[in-house]
Amino acid sequence: MKARIFLTVFFITTTFVPEAPKAIFESNVYKQGIYDITDIAEVKATAKLTTPNAVTSLIVIDPNGNQIFYKKFDTVNEEINLGTVKDEDLIAIIGKGDIAITISK
Repeated sequence: MKARIFLTVFFITTTFVPEAPKAIFESNVYKQGIYDITDIAEVKATAKLTTPNAVTSLIVIDPNGNQIFYKKFDTVNEEINLGTVKDEDLIAIIGKGDIAITISK
């Protein structure tokens, strides 16, 4: 009898309880250049310098050409919140260092 109740409750919870939303994280390392990092309407992003002794700047530019974020990276592995990056925003990286950008949807 207990096994029957257990199986019934187990079946109901696995069938009707929705799956919890999962955060999706993507990370890439970028060298000097201009990048479009997303195909989704909006993402949250963080960035950090991965190359020691290589001062590098990161600029986020909106579709109208306005600068919406600027950071000069000179400390390795210092994580900086870029905030919300929209689909048509561009990211410019200037310098000899590599910048790791992590996005979460």
